[in-house]
Amino acid sequence: MHVRIAHVVAGVAAGAAATLGLVGTASPAVAVATPNVHVLHTRQWLHQVKNDVGVNAGCFGTGSPGCLPIPMQYHGGPVQQAGTTDYVVFWEPTGSTVSPNYNSLITRYFNDIGGSSLYGVATQYYQGSNQQHIVNSAQLGGTWVDTSAYPSSSLSDADIQNEARKAIHANGWTEGLNSQVFVFLAKGENQCMSAGTCSFTTYCAYHGSLTDGSNTVTYASMPYAGTNLSACGTQGAASPNNDQASDAEISITSHEQIETVTDPLLNAWYDSTGAEIGDKCAYTYGSTQPNGANITINGHPYIVQEEFSNAQLGCSLS
Repeated sequence: MHVRIAHVVAGVAAGAAATLGLVGTASPAVAVATPNVHVLHTRQWLHQVKNDVGVNAGCFGTGSPGCLPIPMQYHGGPVQQAGTTDYVVFWEPTGSTVSPNYNSLITRYFNDIGGSSLYGVATQYYQGSNQQHIVNSAQLGGTWVDTSAYPSSSLSDADIQNEARKAIHANGWTEGLNSQVFVFLAKGENQCMSAGTCSFTTYCAYHGSLTDGSNTVTYASMPYAGTNLSACGTQGAASPNNDQASDAEISITSHEQIETVTDPLLNAWYDSTGAEIGDKCAYTYGSTQPNGANITINGHPYIVQEEFSNAQLGCSLS
């Protein structure tokens, strides 16, 4: 499996990365390849890269002091232009745990996000030479709780893809490029793409696409952020829903969802470093209210990371 480990050196060719010590060293390294998944790195991974190559590297969290914004560029591929249908799998084997309101809060988010100002950031991006702009439309197509056992204590990407296919077939969900399947895991379950490239050490979540027969479907692997909030949490913010694990997971969900909308096959919108719309604002929240929320959607409070706006050349919630 090829992995685009996103946005390592801002505006620097791959050859220059070696000069900066990013290739063939113990540093979090560049994978320059034709990808089929795209990861959200942990806070620690991003911090290490900033230390290696400076705060401008990839413009991680465009709110960072000294960061020089790099615009997103269109690379010719499709976007989820006409709106998305989101399907949610809560893979929670018997005996596993999540916070009491975890499933309901994530489901609420998916019911709220379509038509919101946050999703609206994506509408400036488009597909094709005729510039068909993304429509601010998303709907929850269904949820499913799967209590079957995990095949191992550390799941592979193939396990995640198989679970997505299983959910699609079990529930008769619609397949196609505009369908997103999110596979949420329970607390303590690890997920690795390869040896040493695992949840909570390298990444918090990722998105990609899979095939099922002749159909293409986008999917996301969503480890339980509450397993390690220091790696994947909203750190420093109060919890608007009185549930740190759920609030952190919702922010990560918004990251993966809007990246998938603008770059479903990883050949549409990203900058010259490989950073997608969410990477450029990872763990950047802007101003928050006393309850810890930075946005209210349909009367519901959320703390979600900002997304990159080419129009504003910076991170935004609208």
